[in-house]
Amino acid sequence: MPLSDLLEIFKKKKTGFDSPWLQLTVVYATARDGLTPDQAYVLRGKVLAAGAIQFEIIEPASFMLLFPGNEAGLNKANALAEILRQTARENGIPAFGVAVQQGECLAQRSESGRLIGKPSGPVIPQSAKLAAELAEAASKQGG
Repeated sequence: MPLSDLLEIFKKKKTGFDSPWLQLTVVYATARDGLTPDQAYVLRGKVLAAGAIQFEIIEPASFMLLFPGNEAGLNKANALAEILRQTARENGIPAFGVAVQQGECLAQRSESGRLIGKPSGPVIPQSAKLAAELAEAASKQGG
């Protein structure tokens, strides 16, 4: 599918519950230099306790969490980001970046409203890029 066709999909929005568009808060975290199994385990515990509506491991040292795109979701996401940063400092993960952003995503939902599959939208790669930039900056600062 050409990029122009894909962008047209993003421009044609429905509203209401039947809409495939959903406002989400994205937390994207990445460790530039990788994680040891122990570090990954500690971070995983914090992530699982966060109450995200979806969690995905992108690669061994990166993961993404989705929260509702409302104020409560943003508050949970920001709290988790701070917990992850603190955990990274306490566990010797020097080049660690966490990005929190909100935006609209194209998402398929079940009849009960749960997400089916991975949503897509510009906010996801933007969050990944920002987290990578923050991890790179942290590595240059020495943690």
